[in-house]
Amino acid sequence: MRFVVALRRASPQVLLLALLAGCAGLPPTAPVLAPAGLPGKVLTVFNMNGRIGARYDGKGFYGNVRWRHDAAGDEVWLLSPLGQAVAQLTRDAGGVDLLTSDQRRFHAADAETLTEDVLGWRLPLQGLAYWVQGRPAPGGGAEAREATADGGVRLRQAGWTIELDKFSVVDGASLPGSVSLRRDGLEVKLAVERWQVGRE
Repeated sequence: MRFVVALRRASPQVLLLALLAGCAGLPPTAPVLAPAGLPGKVLTVFNMNGRIGARYDGKGFYGNVRWRHDAAGDEVWLLSPLGQAVAQLTRDAGGVDLLTSDQRRFHAADAETLTEDVLGWRLPLQGLAYWVQGRPAPGGGAEAREATADGGVRLRQAGWTIELDKFSVVDGASLPGSVSLRRDGLEVKLAVERWQVGRE
């Protein structure tokens, strides 16, 4: 009772010092999310909707993106900000096809070569399915993975620097809301609006 009375009579400065002293002994709060779904199994089926921006050679592309990934391959739709189709990219065991808005079709062995030739900038589709999970792509060569100061994840592989941030848990997997890829003057950014694990 005397302690309560003493606190009531104490100045605000004294109360603040007492509060800070009490908090100093508390352990730091652990982060809620484990970055990029680690540990755990690699997701083989997911869907992602969001926005995409690419800056390259003084040019830029900005729009929306829909990406469907499974073990057989990928389908990516690049859309204008108003929702019109700009390109559809399909990857399977036979390579990669790109269909433009004027119905021209292109084919290549990999998405990076094809998107650079047709769109002017590279989209590393095969590695990206692993990188968005904070993991190195199999067969992608030497890699490095580190945590960033703001709680994100940074990967380096195949000449790319990949930064992941703003994680949320989706069906038990921790997936990023922001993805940035940089290589040789090119920067590609994904702002994820929706993840779905498994098939729709």
